[in-house]
Amino acid sequence: MMHMREIYMQRCIDLAKLSDNKVMTNPNVGALLVYQNKIIGEGFHREFGKPHAHINAIESVSKINRYKIPDSTLYVTLEPCSHYGKTPPCSKRIVDEGIKNVVIGCEDPNPLVAGNGISFLKKNGVFVVKSTLEKDCDELISPFKANLKQRPYIVLKWAQSYDNYISRENEQTWLSNKYSRILVHKWRSESDGIMIGINTALIDRPKLDVRYYYGSDPVKIIMDSSINGKEYYNEIESGSKTIIFNEVKNDRKQNIDFIKTNDTSELNNVLAVLFEKGINTLMVEGGASILTSFINANLWDEARIIKTKIKLGNGIGSPNVTGYLKNRIFLIDDEILTVKNKSW
Repeated sequence: MMHMREIYMQRCIDLAKLSDNKVMTNPNVGALLVYQNKIIGEGFHREFGKPHAHINAIESVSKINRYKIPDSTLYVTLEPCSHYGKTPPCSKRIVDEGIKNVVIGCEDPNPLVAGNGISFLKKNGVFVVKSTLEKDCDELISPFKANLKQRPYIVLKWAQSYDNYISRENEQTWLSNKYSRILVHKWRSESDGIMIGINTALIDRPKLDVRYYYGSDPVKIIMDSSINGKEYYNEIESGSKTIIFNEVKNDRKQNIDFIKTNDTSELNNVLAVLFEKGINTLMVEGGASILTSFINANLWDEARIIKTKIKLGNGIGSPNVTGYLKNRIFLIDDEILTVKNKSW
């Protein structure tokens, strides 16, 4: 049975999940104010550079209930910030409001905070309780922690046959059902960029859009060391923004940016460029070679694997990851696993 403290923190977690890509490199955070076992205010971080969850929770309190704020308990998934950035420090606002009790899910890994927010609160007479539903709160900020490393949060995605093949050799191969394809387009809508290798581009001619869902198309990112995909690029040059990493030239053609790098297999360099260009969340869709390169370099945060009932008999073997199972669902006959990388 959950303690009331955990019930309130779970509500904060649910609020935090309402955030979307508008928070960019900021963490997803939820907060609420509780007065005598009643929620009088709640909020979440809505947009990069705008007020944080704690402030939105305080501001949401109605005028008639404002007097209750000093005697309320503030619940928040992440340690309040203690520095001036895009917004003033939340910890100072908490003290200024006279709030005497704060319950925190997890500490902020940002070196600019890293316990300083908690210390500031304690020094100013606030009673702080830490680590309530800590694992779940920490899970919320996984993309934020990846971004602190100056790289995107990396999601690997593939579908595989019942006998563990990702596709037939040199042939476009559909494995997942229509419901899984809708889910994949939802995942794309939540990503800033989507990456494939040149072989996948030439064989599948993918649109890499969100036509089965809603939202903005992610930036297309194609790894093509020798620029072999000219035909395909002619097909997509009037679509959404596309980046071609290659070892030949720097160039721009309509919506396509050709970015030259000495070695396209040096993924850290590629990821640094993408992060600099605002790609904070990256989905890598294939093929097997590029997925395996990310796995071998241990450059992935989670893998989303669609296991189907189709048997291929032969073909290109599916990648293999080792991690812990975060989630498992079924969409008709497709089994969808979300695996987290233990290293991060």
